[in-house]
Amino acid sequence: MKRALLWTVVLLTSSTVGFLYYIGFFMNLEVKEGMEGGYLLGGFYHMGPYEEVGETFMKAKAAADSLGFPTDTLIGCYFDDPNTVAADSLQSFIGAVVASGDFSYVGNIDPGHLEIHAIFEGEALYVDFPYKNDLSMIVGAIRVYPFLTKEAEKRGFETGQVYEIYTENTIRYVFQTYPVAQEASDSFWELVEETGDLGE
Repeated sequence: MKRALLWTVVLLTSSTVGFLYYIGFFMNLEVKEGMEGGYLLGGFYHMGPYEEVGETFMKAKAAADSLGFPTDTLIGCYFDDPNTVAADSLQSFIGAVVASGDFSYVGNIDPGHLEIHAIFEGEALYVDFPYKNDLSMIVGAIRVYPFLTKEAEKRGFETGQVYEIYTENTIRYVFQTYPVAQEASDSFWELVEETGDLGE
């Protein structure tokens, strides 16, 4: 009886460790530095705990899909520090990439009922983490955010915006500086901010 119980514990422990290894719990984290951003997102804003953005992800993906936008890449932008802002006041935006690069062609895009959020290009620190299932999002956040925060402090990197890029197999956690002035595209974005409509 004792031996059977011992083997059960061993098997359960091995299975748990194996599963955690599979979703990246024990992987070595590597921070990379480079340019990121240059994305125009179509999706929806969310207010409330970051742990509850799953429904907004599904809503944004379904809406973008119905409008013919690719949904193989989704991005979650997180605007507040959960250590200093109450959970029910945390603000985020979840969307699909409807344009990228210099945005020179965005005037021809009709976002339908999607809300629009732009991430301009800027210097960034980022970590790529394996995306196996929904638990990967939790494990990745638990492991990567403290690591990236320490790296940013160590390098004197001033974080302006935080977002996560979800592709089929990878979650990229990004700390990015605030971008510089957008030069020729400024006037267009002033119009977007005033009208909130890309279709005009």
